[in-house]
Amino acid sequence: MKKRVFFFHAVLLTASALLLRTMNMGYRVYLNAKIGPEGMGLYQLVFSVFVLAITLSTAGVSLAVTRFVSEAIASGQEGTVRSGVRKCLLFSLSLSMAAAAAIFFSADWVGRAVVEDTRIIPSLRILAPGLPFMALCACLKGYFLAVRGVVQSAAGEILEQVFTIGVTVVIFSFFAPDGLEAGCCAIMLGSTAGEVVSFLYIYILYRLHVRRLQGKKKEPSRGILHRICHIALPITGSSTLRSGLSTLENLLIPIGFKKYGASASTSLSEYGMIHGMVMPVLYFPSSFLIALSSLLIPEMSEANARGYKRFINRTTCRAIQLTLLFSIFVTAVFFAFSHELGMAFYQTEEAGELIRLLAPLVPLFYLDSVVDGILKGLDQQMHSLKYNFSDSSIRVILIYFLIPVTGLKGYLCVLFFSTIFNATLSIHRLLKVAQVRLNLLDWIVKPILCGALSVLTASLLSKCIPSVFLPDWARSAGEVLFSGIGYYALLRLCGSFGKSDLQWIKEIFVREKPKANSPSST
Repeated sequence: MKKRVFFFHAVLLTASALLLRTMNMGYRVYLNAKIGPEGMGLYQLVFSVFVLAITLSTAGVSLAVTRFVSEAIASGQEGTVRSGVRKCLLFSLSLSMAAAAAIFFSADWVGRAVVEDTRIIPSLRILAPGLPFMALCACLKGYFLAVRGVVQSAAGEILEQVFTIGVTVVIFSFFAPDGLEAGCCAIMLGSTAGEVVSFLYIYILYRLHVRRLQGKKKEPSRGILHRICHIALPITGSSTLRSGLSTLENLLIPIGFKKYGASASTSLSEYGMIHGMVMPVLYFPSSFLIALSSLLIPEMSEANARGYKRFINRTTCRAIQLTLLFSIFVTAVFFAFSHELGMAFYQTEEAGELIRLLAPLVPLFYLDSVVDGILKGLDQQMHSLKYNFSDSSIRVILIYFLIPVTGLKGYLCVLFFSTIFNATLSIHRLLKVAQVRLNLLDWIVKPILCGALSVLTASLLSKCIPSVFLPDWARSAGEVLFSGIGYYALLRLCGSFGKSDLQWIKEIFVREKPKANSPSST
C-alpha cells in the first residue's frame, strides 16, 4: 500500500483555509466600512433565510459522494465511481433546482410576511440562480476529497472567493449602490458570480481527473440510490431541520431585541455585530483545524470499512488532544487581547467586549467541528441528527422567551447553554464509539494554566517596551507570537505535549496503514 500523503494534504488544506479565512475577514471589514453594522445585520438576515435552501441542496449529498467514492476505492470497485458520482450529481441537481425555484418565487412572501423587511426580497432572488451551481460544486468537492484531490478543491474555493470579492468591490467602486438594500444586492451578485465560476472550474477538473478511470473496467453502481439515501437523507434531514430552526432563530433574534425596547436599526446592528463581525473573528483561527476536520471524514470512513479499530482509537485520541491544546491557547489570546482585536478589525470597543465574553466557548466550537467530522466518517450521522435537532429546538424556545425580557445578555446565555449542550452530546458519543478516554489533566487543566501564564507574561513584557518604539499592530502581533512560544515551552515542561506526540504526528503523516489482521488494527 502506498504511503499516506496526509501530511501534504493537511498542510495544503490548512494554508488554503487560512488564506480563505484571511480573505473573508478582510472582506467583512470592507463590507462593514461600506454598509455598517446595520447593513451587516441585513446581510446576515438574507443568508439566514437562504442557508435553508443551501443546506437542503448540499448537506447530505456531498458527504454521500465522499463516503461512496472512499468505500469504492477501499473495496477495489473503482469502476463504479463514475456512474455513482453521475447519479449523485443528478440527485443534487434535482434538489437544488426545486429549492432555487422555491426561494425565487417565495421571496416576496418571505420578505413581507415572515421577515417583515422588504429589503431582503431582491437579494434572495439574486442568490437563487446560483444554488444549483453551489450544489453541483459541493458534490464534486466531495469527490475530490475522497480521492485526496485537495489541490483541486482548495483552488476552487479560493477562485470562488476571489470572484465574489472582486465582483462586489467593482460594483461598489464603479456603481456606488445607494442604501442598504442596493448594497446587499451588490454583495449577493458577487456571491452568485463566485458560485458559477467555481462550479465551471471544478467541473472541468473533474472531467479531466475521472478520465484516469477509463482504463479500468467500468461497472454500474448498483444500489447507489439506496446508499445515497442511507448516507444523505439523515444528514440532509438533520441539517435541514437544524437550518430551518436556525433560520427561525435568526429571525427571532432581532424581533426579540425590538420587543426588549431597541429600535429596528439598533436590533439589526446588534444582530450584525454578533453574527457578522464577532463570530468570524472567533472562528478565524480554526483555519488550522479545517484540514483535520475535512480529511478525517474519508480517513475514518476507509479505516472503518477496513476494520482498523486501533487506528480509529489512536487518531480520535490525538485529534481531540491537539484540538484542545490549540483551542485553549486561542481562548487565552482572545480573552487577553480582545480590546486590541476589536479595534483592529472594526474600530469599536463593543466588538472587543463581545469577543472577550464569548472566548470561553472557542474550545467547544473547534472541538465540535472536529468531532463532527470523525462521527460522519464512522457512520454516526443519525446520532448527529438527534443532537442537532434537540439543540436547535431548545435554542428557539429560549430565544423566543428569553430575549424579549433580557435582551443581549439573554442571547449570550443562550449561546453558552446551546454550545455546551450540543458539544457534550457529540463528544460523549464519539468517546463511546471510538473507545477513547479524556485526559483531563494533560489536555485541559495544564493547558489552561499554561495559556493563562503565557499571555500574562507576554502582556507584562510588552508594557516594558515604550509605546514610541512599536505601532499598536506590531505590539499586538509580538504579544501573540511570544505567547505562542511561551505556551509551547510550558506545555513541553509540564508534560502535556512531548516527544511521543511529535513522533505520532510524524508517523501518521508518513507511515503505511496497518493490515487488517495486524495487531495494531485490533
